[in-house]
Amino acid sequence: MNLVILSDNYPSDRMPNKGVFVYNLVQELSQYHHITVIAPYRFNHLFKPKSADGYGNERCKVYRPVYFSFSNKKVLGMDTGVWSRFFMAKSVNKCLMRLPVAPDLIYAHFLSNAFSGLAYFKKKSVPVVVASGESTYPQSLKTLKNELQELKKLTNHFICVSETNQQGLIELGFDKKRMSIIPNAVNYDLFKPLDKGACKEKLGIPANKFVVGFVGNFIHRKGPNRIIEAIQQLAEKDIQLVCVGGKGNLMDNDFTKIIPPVPNYQLPDIYNAFDVFALPTLSEGHCNAIEEAKACCIPIISSMGTSVETQIDNTTGILIHPMDISELAGAIQKLKNQPALRMSMEEHLKQKIGEQSLKSRAQKISALLENTLKGNEI
Repeated sequence: MNLVILSDNYPSDRMPNKGVFVYNLVQELSQYHHITVIAPYRFNHLFKPKSADGYGNERCKVYRPVYFSFSNKKVLGMDTGVWSRFFMAKSVNKCLMRLPVAPDLIYAHFLSNAFSGLAYFKKKSVPVVVASGESTYPQSLKTLKNELQELKKLTNHFICVSETNQQGLIELGFDKKRMSIIPNAVNYDLFKPLDKGACKEKLGIPANKFVVGFVGNFIHRKGPNRIIEAIQQLAEKDIQLVCVGGKGNLMDNDFTKIIPPVPNYQLPDIYNAFDVFALPTLSEGHCNAIEEAKACCIPIISSMGTSVETQIDNTTGILIHPMDISELAGAIQKLKNQPALRMSMEEHLKQKIGEQSLKSRAQKISALLENTLKGNEI
């Protein structure tokens, strides 16, 4: 089929780590369908930039229409996000109308991208599938009553990445009967166990250092500063924290190595330098970084009370209350002081390799899209 994918969360040469999981899925789906990606690119200054350039080896055509964004701020009591959504929708609709071949089906990745295509959905009566992987749904979404009502009428099916994610959609008023849960997945050909000593050496880290790793944005929800506080509480000189990412600030300390965002293919060498992976997150849809760490057989410390509970258990990691710094510090110390426990977790993770295959996920989504196009019940 001619499949159009809408996603503003898509990597480019300027932002190589943005939405790589979408890129990876697109490459797999391209084996089954003729795909066009529309990846709107926002700017928020007076001079319109050239569109971002490509990323990696694309198996499909990618359009990157630019639009002006005010971000989501309050100015004189007015929500500027309204204008940002308007300009994004205008750029997406213009791109859709100019496609040389009309789509048989549109796959919108996240609700924001589905909203941007509403005018085209209505005009062309094209089947629509929305992939919803948001970690949370902001209360502000409930103010978009007209858009939500339109989306309810025009969307044929929703793909959710977890039960938590699905429940969020139900609370917004969407029909559970039109939802399927297909968790995020990982490329096991890329993410796999490597020699830990060699990987530490590549990062310039002594072999005797105990490495706690974090991958993600440096934001409150993800919790990298809580990891820093926990390590400060332990006050042990042989712990090295490695934080990969950006988009936020870290507390000053003398034990953290910061690695800026890197292309996905460089991450396995970094993960394999970790002795443990820590993510004291407050919420997730279905965390890609955890699946990548698991594939590299790195024991996990993450959060109970979140969807992470479906990704790890006490044989593969330790679940903690994400805001309890002492509990987080205790989990780090426990795994540091008990190498036999780490080894046991690594062995259990090896047994799970292949369970969350990207290829298998793409096949499930492809079958769902085919059934949607045929009008079959899913």
